[in-house]
Amino acid sequence: MPSHSPDAIVVGAGLSGLTTAWYLAEAGARVRIVEAAAAPGGLIRTSRRAEGVVETAARGFIWTDRVAALFAAVGIAPMFSRDSSKRRFIFRNGLPRRWPLGPFETINLAAHGALAAVSGGFKPRAGETVAAWANRSMGSGAANWLIAPAMQGIYASPTDQLSAQAVFGGGRLRGRLAAPPGGMAELFDRIRIGLIERKATFEFGASVSELAAVNPDRVPMAICTEAASAAPLVAPHAPRLAEAIARIRMTSLLSVTAFYPESRDDVSGFGVLFPRPSGIKALGVLFNSDMFDDRSSMRSETWIYGDQSADVVVKIQQSLASTLRHDRLAASRRDTEPTAVYPTPQIARLPIYDERVLDVAARLGDLPPWMGLCGNYLGKLGVSAIVETAYKTAKRLKTT
Repeated sequence: MPSHSPDAIVVGAGLSGLTTAWYLAEAGARVRIVEAAAAPGGLIRTSRRAEGVVETAARGFIWTDRVAALFAAVGIAPMFSRDSSKRRFIFRNGLPRRWPLGPFETINLAAHGALAAVSGGFKPRAGETVAAWANRSMGSGAANWLIAPAMQGIYASPTDQLSAQAVFGGGRLRGRLAAPPGGMAELFDRIRIGLIERKATFEFGASVSELAAVNPDRVPMAICTEAASAAPLVAPHAPRLAEAIARIRMTSLLSVTAFYPESRDDVSGFGVLFPRPSGIKALGVLFNSDMFDDRSSMRSETWIYGDQSADVVVKIQQSLASTLRHDRLAASRRDTEPTAVYPTPQIARLPIYDERVLDVAARLGDLPPWMGLCGNYLGKLGVSAIVETAYKTAKRLKTT
């Protein structure tokens, strides 16, 4: 237990928890951070292997004013992505293509887009899925070969399972991609050091049942965990909101970083998305060594697999060597043995952005004034969006 009475409590020491704690500490609060795991970081971890840097989740931040201020505050000079990483591809008819639509599909997209622009048809309708929205406002070609692979690359879910209002309702952050030179974990290390300097305390290895009783005096508290852990912590104080959080559905991911000898035939860019009709099991592949400098002297690729059934992801991992070989051969037409492969399973860790996410957002007003929430199930996905939510959560609690 901490030797002093904290001014604020943060439950969770992933990106959302650490940044929420940082903003509270910057305002002068003595913060107590409680985490169920043995170390901070959550899903995002960096390891340096003999072949190069391996990131378990996000590789960088969209460079916003908020992110820039955070980097400056902890003393990190950002590394910006290479210009070549602006090249993004969608796989169709056996090749990665910058523009996957044919002439008639492109004309159909332009016609649908012009009509939607005039009639206001781009605005999602109540209860509309992303698939229905895309077919209505962009045409079937764009829906199947542009929107579907793009959305599965971000949300790891098919578009007929995603709510158009949940996906498009919160706006989109734009900017260059930037990362700490030492990898994503460098930011967590700097934040943790800064928090300790500001008299924050860390407690690791706490159970959810222990966390439920962590705040009997109703000290301002931010719950910065995944939905399954947040629901029982919220339940005593906002039961309807807790029920909505508990209904959030999750999807599972398998991130596989593989290193290969470089070839002049390698596609250069950010990565390739694979539509479901392509016959490739992976949702997409990221070209890490094209994205940032000093990540590897080899060809570094991260293949992303995902499914709403955790069993499917587990089976992919069990047959990973053959699956990866099949997918890379189909995508690149080269049968090259990897020098090293590092898989990272993330079972039931990414929320499915359906109507349940909207239900949670509609219930946030049920929270008592001394409690805040920060997490990827609250309506915005991505590390830069989480930093923004953390700032707003801390601002809310500072007024308590």
